[in-house]
Order: sequence, then structure tokens, then C-alpha cells
Amino acid sequence: MKRVVVSAVVAVCLAQPAVEAVAQTVSDQCFAIGDIAGQVASWRAHKKTKEQALAQAAKYYNDESDRQAVGAIIEKIYRPDTPRMTPDQASMMFTSECANQRKSQAPKQ
Repeated sequence: MKRVVVSAVVAVCLAQPAVEAVAQTVSDQCFAIGDIAGQVASWRAHKKTKEQALAQAAKYYNDESDRQAVGAIIEKIYRPDTPRMTPDQASMMFTSECANQRKSQAPKQ
């Protein structure tokens, strides 16, 4: 039994870096955009400044298109005219906007 548990733990530890690498390619994935929007809304709710949010994003997102997507989310959530949202509200709103945009750009059949 111990061998099975140890093997499972080792497998999870080895798989973790691969999962994180995939998770950081977000620019074309609406669910990931929604998750990031929820995180940014949480930062704003916890009094993190826009500059701190941009620095945090620069630290974790290396792909240029991902940085642009995350930067656009931060800009929109931190705009003075944007009402404060809960993380769930931000996630749903950005996921919906992304999906609608993708649908409108899809080729007509």
C-alpha cells in the first residue's frame, strides 16, 4: 500500500510542472480568461493597486499574447468607471464576452 501511495505522490509531483506550463497559455482559452479576471477582481477587492497587478502578471505570464490578454483584463477591471465585481462576477463576465467574441468571429457555414 505504501508503494502505491508513494508512486502516486511522485507521479503528481512530476506532472505538476507540465500542468503549470499549459495553464499559462491563456490568450485563446475563454475559461482561462475568466479565471484570470476572477483573480484580478480579487486583487482589486484586496486593495492591490493596478501597478501591483501589472507587476504580478508580468511575473507569471511570459508569452507576449498572454501578457496582452492579462493586461487588457487588468486595464478593464481597474478602470474608474468599472463597478467593483466579485471574482465570480468578473469570471462570468469575461468568459461570456470571450465566448461571444469567438462565436462572432467564427466562419459562417
